Amino acid sequence: MPLSRHAIVSTLPLDVIGGAETFTLDAYRAALGGAADVDLWCAVQPYTETAPQSERITHRYRRLTAADGVPAVAEETSFADLLRRLARYETVVIQQYLASLATVDMLAAAPPWQRYVLTSHGAEGHRDLFCRVFEPHARVSVVEVSRYAAERSQQRGIAASSVSAGVWSSDFRDPVPKTSAGPLRTVSVGRILPHKCFEVAIEAVGREHALTIIGPPSGDAAYETFLADRIATAGSVRSTGFVDTATRTALVAEADVLLANSSHVTYTGDTLDQAELFGLVILEAVAVGTLPIASDIPSFREIMEELSLSDWIYPQRDAAALAALLARVRDMPPDAVRDRVAAARDRAERAFLWDTYWQRLVDAAATHPTASPISMA
Repeated sequence: MPLSRHAIVSTLPLDVIGGAETFTLDAYRAALGGAADVDLWCAVQPYTETAPQSERITHRYRRLTAADGVPAVAEETSFADLLRRLARYETVVIQQYLASLATVDMLAAAPPWQRYVLTSHGAEGHRDLFCRVFEPHARVSVVEVSRYAAERSQQRGIAASSVSAGVWSSDFRDPVPKTSAGPLRTVSVGRILPHKCFEVAIEAVGREHALTIIGPPSGDAAYETFLADRIATAGSVRSTGFVDTATRTALVAEADVLLANSSHVTYTGDTLDQAELFGLVILEAVAVGTLPIASDIPSFREIMEELSLSDWIYPQRDAAALAALLARVRDMPPDAVRDRVAAARDRAERAFLWDTYWQRLVDAAATHPTASPISMA
């Protein structure tokens, strides 16, 4: 069958939907909306181990379609066959380029005229190896999801720019009336992972407010058990598990406050190099009229400052500081809260629209290659 002009390839599967998977699917939707002729490919399994190349080329990849935003498998093939096909696209965008050695294989097989764009969403299992073997090229660009992510790449010696997006113009809606008295309705969204720090939200809301935790299990049994124990002894706290996008959006819209609590330090005291490269949930909350309160990690601060909401940031893992901000919300007139969110929504619409993402990505890739073209003079 004839190939499209462009390909988006996720080195991780797209069947378990979290922030990273949503970003890839929205990038594909943005390309289609920008009238780009584009195919979407993804790994069948998370091939993140260090396997020999002879084994890697036997891995399976799928081409997806996304009619009405719902991914469906159009075909499945081997990675060896995909490499042959990729050589015929004009542009290949690799999502999660640090998660798998497949990125190295794709770059090694690329013809010299082809444009490659690399983007990470936080899965960095092969970061050090990639940095050792990567050779800058005038047709290869690293375009990260945030300024913070680009700065981290630059610190590792890889020239990078950034293009951010997190909300569609169609996502903006009139806000649901918020609570004028009594407990606040708060919500936290994300996979049940230690760095999401849902326990901080539980401690902050105490028995004064209500909290809904929305997100699928992660497979981290120890943290899931820890969190379940905290929920069982808390006040008005519930966990929904996985819900579909429409339900999640409705729950966020009905809340007074969204709590984004991620931290570089987990409940066990482990320290992470990075907790989040972006903060989609912050933008999703603002789009539906809900005030976000976020922890002071670089990617969250970047968005909150862009939205002029930096006074709603609290120090990581500081439940007392978060509780104080919740008390501040409780003391504010609902109209004042609504006006702050409305102003933030205007800024989000100017800075973070998916509707313009594909063209901004193409422009950034053309402007910021990892190496300068070789002069033939």
